[in-house]
Amino acid sequence: MKRTALVHIGLEKTGSTAIQRWLASNRQCIQQAGIFMPTSIGYPNHTKLVSACLDDGVIDNIKSHQLFVSGLSEHRFRKHVFAYLDSELRRAPPDWHTLLITSELISSRLSTASEIDRLVGQLRQYVDTIRFVIFLRRQDQLALSRFSSILRSGHSEFSNLFVDYSPCNFLKVPDQRELSDDLFFYNFESILERFERVPGAELRVFFYGADRPVDVLVRLLGLASQVHVNSLGRHNSALSAEAQYILATLNQVYPVQFSSGMRNDAYRRLQRCVEEEVTGQPRTVARHEAEVFQNRYRPMNERIVQRYGLDAGAVLLADPSGYPDCVDYSQLPLLLSEALAHYQHIAKATVPEVETMSLRIYNQMRQVKASLRRAVNAVVR
Repeated sequence: MKRTALVHIGLEKTGSTAIQRWLASNRQCIQQAGIFMPTSIGYPNHTKLVSACLDDGVIDNIKSHQLFVSGLSEHRFRKHVFAYLDSELRRAPPDWHTLLITSELISSRLSTASEIDRLVGQLRQYVDTIRFVIFLRRQDQLALSRFSSILRSGHSEFSNLFVDYSPCNFLKVPDQRELSDDLFFYNFESILERFERVPGAELRVFFYGADRPVDVLVRLLGLASQVHVNSLGRHNSALSAEAQYILATLNQVYPVQFSSGMRNDAYRRLQRCVEEEVTGQPRTVARHEAEVFQNRYRPMNERIVQRYGLDAGAVLLADPSGYPDCVDYSQLPLLLSEALAHYQHIAKATVPEVETMSLRIYNQMRQVKASLRRAVNAVVR
């Protein structure tokens, strides 16, 4: 029986969380249909696999946290992730025909040929063919949606929505490594080329807005006649301009993640409170700003439309009238002074600014427990 790996690679902000939550909630149906979705490499987002595929010496915020939790070196972490995947697949029911991998970090973290080859090399041990699936999104819309995410991850500036933030996601990289938002988010030709070059693999390209990601994946998995896809709520929605301003200000003092890789859970809880309680209209930009940003990519987008037969109306900014003539957020500091003071008071009482000694001891205990679990699992296997 021939086996296929269906690898959903993002982009970020194109419904990946909705896909992953739908897959998790329909896990039994998926398994019964002969589709195997691993859990040992992260679930339902396969972030551990992505981190294990990063080159040596390349540590992003996700990998930093995973190294902290596991207490392992980069080399041992990679070895363990690949070993757990191998063990899980060898214990899987023998009648599976599709290996399903999903992580938007595949497109926003893996950029070198060696990283893509490492991913492909692992999967090809178990399958005959690989099908990559990617959803693109018009760059101006992607930037607007993504700004909320980078504030959640610790960005501390409100004014420049088109900031080049990808380098901030990487804590350690070789000097020669290229890092930019174009490389990971906006230059579609550069992104697609990384997967087009994989010998014998297929790349399917869809456009967020013209295509509904969950529907597309269900169809590609051959499940359209077996499951009903209900209307899904929005996940990781864009924050209001007011919430963005408060988070940007708080981020100037409180880290989302400490240098050790441990996440500042108290602050992440406060961030979620701000997101839920500070409502208003989503952040936007003036029409001219959106047009200038999008025009940088227009020639490339036109080539992508022709090459992949995409809907030009979804890919090109033909009608910018959805953006206002001007946008002025200069009054937010005054309007939000009381709300900001409220959250600053909560933060001062409950959120650490640095990793304290008690947290470090707690971290070390967690690492010891993780080492013991691995030892027990090794004996059991």
